[in-house]
Amino acid sequence: MTGPAFLGEVVTAQHLAAEPVGRPARHRLDPHHFGALATGAADADTIAELLAAESSWRKIQLRAVLDAAAGVADATGPLPPVAEAWRLLVAAQRRDRETVEKLILHPQVGTWAGYALRRIRGTTVTATGPLWVDLGYLHALAVAAAVRTGCDFTMRVPVRGGFVVLPTLGGAQVPKAHEWDEAEVVGGGGRATLTVAGTVIEFDATGTGTDGWVPLPTVRSTVGGHTLEVTLDFIDPYRNLRTPTAPHLDVAADVQRWRELLEQAWALLVRVCPDLAVPIARGLTSVVPQPAAERFRTMSASAGDAFGSMIVSEPEDAPELAVTLVHEFQHIKLGGLLHLAPLIDGEPPHRLYAPWRDDPRPLGGLIQGVYAFVGIVEFWRAYRQVATGAAAGLAHFEFARWRVQVWATLTMMRDLPQLTDVGRHLVAGLTSTAEGWQDEPVPPDPLAAARAAVADHRARWRTHHLRPAPEAVSALVVAWTAGHPAPTVPDVAPAVAADAAARRLDTRAVLELWRITDPEGFERLRTDPSAVGARVSGAGPAELALVCGEVAEAQAGYLTALSAEPGSPAAWAGLGLTAGALRPGPAANALRDRPELVRAVHLALRDQGTPLPEPLELAAWIDADTP
Repeated sequence: MTGPAFLGEVVTAQHLAAEPVGRPARHRLDPHHFGALATGAADADTIAELLAAESSWRKIQLRAVLDAAAGVADATGPLPPVAEAWRLLVAAQRRDRETVEKLILHPQVGTWAGYALRRIRGTTVTATGPLWVDLGYLHALAVAAAVRTGCDFTMRVPVRGGFVVLPTLGGAQVPKAHEWDEAEVVGGGGRATLTVAGTVIEFDATGTGTDGWVPLPTVRSTVGGHTLEVTLDFIDPYRNLRTPTAPHLDVAADVQRWRELLEQAWALLVRVCPDLAVPIARGLTSVVPQPAAERFRTMSASAGDAFGSMIVSEPEDAPELAVTLVHEFQHIKLGGLLHLAPLIDGEPPHRLYAPWRDDPRPLGGLIQGVYAFVGIVEFWRAYRQVATGAAAGLAHFEFARWRVQVWATLTMMRDLPQLTDVGRHLVAGLTSTAEGWQDEPVPPDPLAAARAAVADHRARWRTHHLRPAPEAVSALVVAWTAGHPAPTVPDVAPAVAADAAARRLDTRAVLELWRITDPEGFERLRTDPSAVGARVSGAGPAELALVCGEVAEAQAGYLTALSAEPGSPAAWAGLGLTAGALRPGPAANALRDRPELVRAVHLALRDQGTPLPEPLELAAWIDADTP
């Protein structure tokens, strides 16, 4: 047995009607399924167990919203009381329990419930409309349930910015309505009519309707017996995980593009790594399209309240989307596990290094990240076995880059006292998975590029966020000023102080990806080095020269940058990389291992008015006697 006998319990609400129906269900995760999750894997049955617990969690959320709203005077404004919407939802459930259970599991319902509770409790500062518009999502949910189950009903639902949303069915454009308005919906037999401000729109349980109706597209793709079926949600106000968002109707024109990309990505996943595809087929139900992000910097997100949904920027190709599906579904799986058992019971005294982030992270966030990247490494590991040409170079680079970062992160985490027993089992399982990757061969070019990208990110992060002990800096400043050898400084770990200016610490990796996957595009970057930042945010001529192998030119560029901006973290990090390539020795060692210390001493000398030493000379002096 790889995990504890049981992980925890989620108790169901006592039925949507709030009527006792025997003992509430208690959810426990079978040790076999926890063992799979702890290695980063899962199968369809594992996801089914998580979904069962999630269904109970969602009902408890709904009940909590109902109870919280009952304590607010006139909570639903011009809409019927929440109890009336609740009764309609219960009536639909009694008519067709399976349909309503599926509707309740719709990810955006979870996001809404969490947001509504925060709003009622006064713990969100992002609310812009009246409370009744947010609470009215329950009324819209009840209408969707009634239409899908064929109930006869009359219900009023909110209009937000000229748009009505009915979860899982679609929405209606009503431009003549006020910004915050109400619409009456009357239905029966699986059909309904929505009326507001003189506009009348008909729709039915299939999600189709008359003029003004905006359907919610569904993508369904079956490959090798595995079916992916998801909605493309660009209208639900709670699709973006945090705060209500207006519909993004321009996406409607891109539905075919998204459909093709999802079909291609799904075919690739099933062909290359079916073990990763199977749980996605069981648990992913909603994709929220976003505009394309900067190349090689995909934007994606998911949240524990929205099990089964992910936000994804428009990818460039199928492999980019495939790895993003894996990435975010890892988060979704872990979110489901966290609803059953905590992985930590506190936080370390300082935030931690996350190789996939610009900022220092709490332990909880680091666990989320490393779990996602275990899946990412598994994808690249499988894809590199079949990829050819530039795609093979990409897969080798990403595999080599992330396996070392995941291994280093897990090694750091595994002895932290803040992990619970379940957390330690999880980290141990992931470490076992990662250990199996370390000796797999990678071709020299992508391996060297990956190592350089890893070193650059770490050095940049250190110079941005680590603050050496003041007594160490002071001792070195005194010794340098007096012309003495560098003293042995106290072995005190630097403090972590988040630098809000830290941005694009992955610049070296992005330039390497350009070089590996798009030689022609990379050559175009080289034709005007001064403009490279317009295509790769955070990059400058020195970064471009370094990736091109023009190390001396790059070093000169970093030294020039430091003469103009002595505190530049990017320049200090780049200087260390060039020193290691041109002249290994004390200066390179100091800038590799303690760039934040060299930088801090340099800045302290400047602040006291001492003539600034040449950066490499100072680094060599600091590390002269270090073994």
